[in-house]
Amino acid sequence: MTSSDIWSRNGCISGSLWDMIRRVQVVTFIGAGGKTTCLRSITQELKSAGQQVIATTTTKVFPEQHMNIWKSADPPEEQDGACFWYVTVEDKSGKWIGPSVEAVDAAIDADRLSLGCHASPGASVSLSVSLRIVPNLHKRFWVIEGDGARGLRLKCWESHEPQIPLRSDCAVLVLDRGLWGNVLQPDQVHRSKRCADLIGRVLNAESAWRYFLRSPVFAPQYENLSWVIFLNSPRGLAETPDLTDNHELVRDIDLLRDLSHKWAELKAEANHLKQKPIHLRLAVGNAKEGVIQWCDLW
Repeated sequence: MTSSDIWSRNGCISGSLWDMIRRVQVVTFIGAGGKTTCLRSITQELKSAGQQVIATTTTKVFPEQHMNIWKSADPPEEQDGACFWYVTVEDKSGKWIGPSVEAVDAAIDADRLSLGCHASPGASVSLSVSLRIVPNLHKRFWVIEGDGARGLRLKCWESHEPQIPLRSDCAVLVLDRGLWGNVLQPDQVHRSKRCADLIGRVLNAESAWRYFLRSPVFAPQYENLSWVIFLNSPRGLAETPDLTDNHELVRDIDLLRDLSHKWAELKAEANHLKQKPIHLRLAVGNAKEGVIQWCDLW
């Protein structure tokens, strides 16, 4: 039994994307390297489990071809299965523009009120939404894409980004697992000037934590969320014939172990942070195939 096997048995769990986010009602994906794949995969998983799902974006996305469409300023009152909610189309790019963060938060609060749940503290439900509340027998799930990355593999953020609804239960920072162990190039990173000190460096546990600590994961406005840092494997086993199932598993476990051990080294230094998420999970796997490994830091 290798050290990775021992660490895996004691500190690592596997499951689906829905399991990874602890099966919460509202999840928002940000970052780069697989957000749309995550959105589609978890929406399909929820739909297959018989759940009602609204997928949407608080920025803009290319047209969605994998689910029913709802174009309106307001979300659907009732639905079967899954739908994608957007508001309008951008003339120049043809991308779909989603509702504002505030509109999504109001719609989520309306859903919770319709179930007899209490809205989040400070919730502000718009009149147009609150007047249309209808009883639901089952809660709806929300899957949100809260960032744009122009199809690149890593995302750094301007001050106005990302666009995460505050009624989210969990936020997931996605990055391309294929970058790990390689030198980071400027053409792989959206807004590369915002993290210039990482360009030209190997992405490893040390440089990754430098990136995580100044990411939205540790931003004060999101400290009440649970977070997952998810390294999405862009290729399946069929495209990496040199790796057996076991070899790929060991490789992913080693990555999680390295990140966890680096956090243990940084913890004393990071204790000065006034804000950190209420829960942080590290995860790695293939969002399209839906098999994920993860460990919890706290």
